[in-house]
Amino acid sequence: MEPFTQAVKIQQNLFRNAKFLLIWITSIFSGLSISIYILCEQWYVVKSLNAPASLGYILTATTVPRVLFMALGGVLADYANRAKVVFVSLFVRALILILMAYLVWQHSLTFWALLACAFTFGSIDAFFWPSRDSILPSIVHQQHLTRANSIIQTTNQISTLLGPMAGALLLTAFSFKWVFLILAASLAVGSMIIRKLKDTRSHEVKSQNNVLRNLKEGLVYVKASPLLLTFMITFIIVNLFFIGPLMLSIPILVDERFGGKAVELSIIQSGFAAGMLAGALLMGLLNVRRARGKLVICLILLEGAGMLSVNVSSRLWVAAVVMFLIGICIAGINIMVASMIQEQTDPSKMGRVMSLTSTVSMGFIPLSYAGVSAFLSAGIQIEKLLVVGGFVLAAFSLLLIWKGRALREF
Repeated sequence: MEPFTQAVKIQQNLFRNAKFLLIWITSIFSGLSISIYILCEQWYVVKSLNAPASLGYILTATTVPRVLFMALGGVLADYANRAKVVFVSLFVRALILILMAYLVWQHSLTFWALLACAFTFGSIDAFFWPSRDSILPSIVHQQHLTRANSIIQTTNQISTLLGPMAGALLLTAFSFKWVFLILAASLAVGSMIIRKLKDTRSHEVKSQNNVLRNLKEGLVYVKASPLLLTFMITFIIVNLFFIGPLMLSIPILVDERFGGKAVELSIIQSGFAAGMLAGALLMGLLNVRRARGKLVICLILLEGAGMLSVNVSSRLWVAAVVMFLIGICIAGINIMVASMIQEQTDPSKMGRVMSLTSTVSMGFIPLSYAGVSAFLSAGIQIEKLLVVGGFVLAAFSLLLIWKGRALREF
């Protein structure tokens, strides 16, 4: 592990990397804009359409296309100019927001119009992430990938935290029309920034005309790699048995144990968000290079222990501290796994591999939510689901120690 002074020096070197700076600044504009947009979208449904019962449909239209089209975005990232894909994704979403502002001005942004805009916005957004993430290994030295991913992840966490607050301030000061225009301007600025980035790989890319064949190539590549296959299975287990039970348990436990007020809910959620941010900062500071596989396995085991600890927490501050520690574990796993995938993947298949991992990761979270909701509707208590999830993660981490050689020895 590097001394603190060396870590600071490498951090400074990253910020002197002009190409990395372009990616990072673009991520700031994109992350904040999306976070604010989702809040504005929800508030428009509640306040302007007066249709809170339809909120789920709009959120589904925004988020589900990101899962459905991300794999196609990965194919495009491998065979197109990635910087141009990021530029187009940002610019087209800016145009969608301008259209929404115009429809608000004309009093024509109805539920169905908003649904169509949300679906289109989410679909175009799906092409942003694979291209951005596959650019990073080509502009940052392999030794600095963990730190680079940490900076990007930290930026994402800050955007998630600040976005709703910034959105609330904007909605207090301006009408929906002007907020949509401000967000459009933000995405347009991001698109102009990324346009300055030259994709050095673009001149080597050859035309490919069979999307399904290219996608299959990516799947075959992942299946042939013991490390990537282990990651895929890990994403499935963790997202099914961990994310859903944990996230849905928070409001339930707050209501049943900690007073049932919004302030108690915000304390626990803030603890979790602060842990995610702290974990991202810690990974960037430490820039872990050795025994990362073993560390990932240990963090999964700690996530399972965290679920069991939340389940028995009888004090608010204890639950908040546990959620803070769980947030650190999640951020650490996400950053190290992303760096390991980027280091071990053939650059010609980077987009497809990153998109497939994101699709599997994001796709199983709604399934987990649906499964937990079904069990709760059947009368099974959330405490039992937390116990099951905790023991499944503990058993899976032990299985990785026993059978996951590719990860264990990384």
